[in-house]
Amino acid sequence: MQVSQLFQSMKEQGFVRLEAFYNAEELEALKNDSEQLIKAAYTPENLALHSVYPSDSTETRVSHALMLSEGESDLPRVDHTGFNAIDKFLKDHNRLLAEITGSTVSPAARCMLNYQNYFSGSKPVGEHFDGEYLKTQRAGDGIEFRLLEGILPRYVAVLVIANENDGKGIEIVDNATGVVHKPSLNAGDIVIFDNVNLRHRVPRLENPRTTIGIRSFDHLPMHFAADESYYLGEGYTSIAEGWVSPNVDCHERMMQFMQTEWPALKDEYGHYF
Repeated sequence: MQVSQLFQSMKEQGFVRLEAFYNAEELEALKNDSEQLIKAAYTPENLALHSVYPSDSTETRVSHALMLSEGESDLPRVDHTGFNAIDKFLKDHNRLLAEITGSTVSPAARCMLNYQNYFSGSKPVGEHFDGEYLKTQRAGDGIEFRLLEGILPRYVAVLVIANENDGKGIEIVDNATGVVHKPSLNAGDIVIFDNVNLRHRVPRLENPRTTIGIRSFDHLPMHFAADESYYLGEGYTSIAEGWVSPNVDCHERMMQFMQTEWPALKDEYGHYF
């Protein structure tokens, strides 16, 4: 797909679907790399460093997430040296992101890699956007929460490794128009969508499905505020859940979070995921 087509598709519907982005051999290598990196990186030390995130594990779905970057970063990330398939995927994603945004992605920009296995009869995943949740307000059950402040990746990409559901999987919701897009995605297909103006969800799946999501937290991110009390600057516009601004220095805010807020939060971090 040409760059002009990428721009046009994103402008018209908020997402781009690329068919057969990877072949079967590439998918197998990426699957193996991801599982090996997760096995190596999921340690108490990395959880405490905030370079990997608590696993979301149920009887019908298992999800792992970790931060990567092409080069050095002064924020938490996992070293993926030697994992060539993952390195290629990261670089391919960053090239696509640069084309869509018209701005070069820095080697220091971190991306979250999210490896998910859905099993037969997996329960639906509710409508949401992805982000780094900096401040939350927990409900009385200690599980549900309201996001008060966060950092939102501008776009999210999902690559399908395997899907036995006739292309069924992700649903992309445009709350402004009420339109729900249900792109058909089979092994090797990738979808990239607007994570600020659109929401996404996963319906109940009768059969197994494996995906790898990736999103950049450091390339043109948005600062999210539930209301004006969480503003850190100017340029905020309204979205369904609150307000977002592209003008806040999200890198500086994340550095502050890691230095002054994360030490007190890390022991409770898994409780609201």
